[in-house]
Amino acid sequence: MILTEKNINKHRIENLIGEPTKIELNKPEIIGSSSYFLKSFIDKTENKENLKIDSKSNFEKYSNGLLLRLNFSNKLSAVPIPKNEINRIELIRGKEEINPLPLSPMWILLKFGVSKLIARYFKIYISEYSIENMRLIIDTKKYKMEFITNGFLFEKQSEYFENLNYGKILLTKKPVANNS
Repeated sequence: MILTEKNINKHRIENLIGEPTKIELNKPEIIGSSSYFLKSFIDKTENKENLKIDSKSNFEKYSNGLLLRLNFSNKLSAVPIPKNEINRIELIRGKEEINPLPLSPMWILLKFGVSKLIARYFKIYISEYSIENMRLIIDTKKYKMEFITNGFLFEKQSEYFENLNYGKILLTKKPVANNS
């Protein structure tokens, strides 16, 4: 069910996917995702509902599922996704290009064994490190959606979706880095 701006209300959402996750100060956790852009949307039901491609999107954690919020030209919509309707969540890391220049700060850090996740922030030239967009595919009983976002966010987003504790429906794929 796609809720438009006129019919998004707290009670309807809570009837479908439960209460929003509360933040506990003694055990903080991530309750919302980063921003994504919707790149494809397939409705598997007879309703043939539709979402605007390139809508800015994010996910919120609820007790019995996820709430997808979308914004396209300041027109808001929401899609409650019950946990029991999710078939698959697939997070795909963008392909990396790692080409540090000899004696550059990034090259030196990599030689000393510093993780590429840290060393990449010390590149001097843009050609030393690049990463393609990360893709997120969510397949439910009613919809199949694909999103993209900045590839630098893969680790945090992988942690967010793994912390949902939805079992084996989360698949993360990491393309092989191209080291020259």
